[in-house]
Amino acid sequence: MGYEEIFEPIEVITHFQAGKVNPLRFRWNTRVYKVNNIQSRWSERLGAAQQIHYSILTDDSNCFELIFNTEDLNWQLARVYLDG
Repeated sequence: MGYEEIFEPIEVITHFQAGKVNPLRFRWNTRVYKVNNIQSRWSERLGAAQQIHYSILTDDSNCFELIFNTEDLNWQLARVYLDG
């Protein structure tokens, strides 16, 4: 088990509804992860952009922090805590 800072761009399948953005699946290192649960969500300003952070659990019980940048509409994987 371990915690690691990554800060890499990733591809995310996203659901937009009623002004909310929710990640459904993402690809990291050629593997696709399914988002099972969004544990928490918070936002912060970075200049003109707003960054929305998500703490999520995947189908294999790993925990990730994803960041969505509202200015350039890009995602990045910020941190990962791998269970196994």
